[in-house]
Amino acid sequence: MKYFFTIFVFIFCISATVLKTEKYYVTFVKGKVVFAMTKKQLKVGDVLSSEDRLVFVEKTAKVSCINPTKGRFDINPNLIKEKSSELFTLLKSSLVPSINTYKLSTRSVFFEGNDPYSYFASPETQHRILIVEQKPLLIKSTFKMDESNFFFVQFMAEEKLQTRKIQHNGQQLLFSKSNFLNDSGQIQEKVSICYQTSENGKAKSSIITEFSPVLATSEEITDQVNLIKSISQQKDSKKLKLEIVNHLFVNYGKIGAEELSIYTGF
Repeated sequence: MKYFFTIFVFIFCISATVLKTEKYYVTFVKGKVVFAMTKKQLKVGDVLSSEDRLVFVEKTAKVSCINPTKGRFDINPNLIKEKSSELFTLLKSSLVPSINTYKLSTRSVFFEGNDPYSYFASPETQHRILIVEQKPLLIKSTFKMDESNFFFVQFMAEEKLQTRKIQHNGQQLLFSKSNFLNDSGQIQEKVSICYQTSENGKAKSSIITEFSPVLATSEEITDQVNLIKSISQQKDSKKLKLEIVNHLFVNYGKIGAEELSIYTGF
């Protein structure tokens, strides 16, 4: 009996050690989140253990992470500190598997550009579209672009209709943060992308669709994709690509198949 008890204690200790040293790699941080002990701000690439305590300084903050064998997780705060808006969480009790799945449109063999009517429409992500700043977005040649024919962003803010012309290089749109800032310097949650044409010297504009822009830099997306590729033990390239798609769609919004291939190499 003593022998079996000793074996049980040994197995329990080994299991506890494994659990304690289990690693989770941070792949996404929205807002301000800090380590409870060091007060150091959490960032992409940080390694967490199941015993780490985090402080969500902002209620809208969010953290996503990945475990090499268990997959992707979201970290949700579950303890509110009295007389404070800060949210505390113990990692092992707040890990929620990220099970959202999204279908990426198939890449065209003869890709000639994106159709803005379909590219900026995304019911599956509540019309959130990932906008990578200053990263060229190729548009179909049926949408002529020059000084008289161009795309612009339109939105209502402060009881005033505001418009922002989108920079272009040939058939490529180049979005910048300024396209989505209102007169108060705040990024609009919803905007309409519009197209203006000139026929017989008369300007005519039309609304293509409304969407919610989620901005990121090329470096930010590249770092996150490379981290997932290096940490994930998924050997099937299609399944690995799906992991990356789900990560981006959940945390940012829709991205096109051609654009995703730039970051993944798939």
